[in-house]
Amino acid sequence: MSSTESISSNTNSNQNTPIVHHKKSNRCHLNGCNSRVVKIIGHCRYCQFSFCSTHRLPETHECANLDFCKQTSFEKNSTKLLREKCVKLKV
Repeated sequence: MSSTESISSNTNSNQNTPIVHHKKSNRCHLNGCNSRVVKIIGHCRYCQFSFCSTHRLPETHECANLDFCKQTSFEKNSTKLLREKCVKLKV
């Protein structure tokens, strides 16, 4: 009898604590789009959501961190251009 009591007490304790199951979605995060997510390039590094091949770019899915994305790209490109700058004087 004690084993059944412990089972029922375990089920009550499990019901009191909510168990949240996060199911990985294989569908585009954008509302209205039901396309499948692209495995490697569909993950946005700025908003951390997954998108289909059509909405994978931050501009197309209206990323919340689009300003940060633009600033990061600008800094990356400006440092690259400065490294490749020709420094020899013209005579």
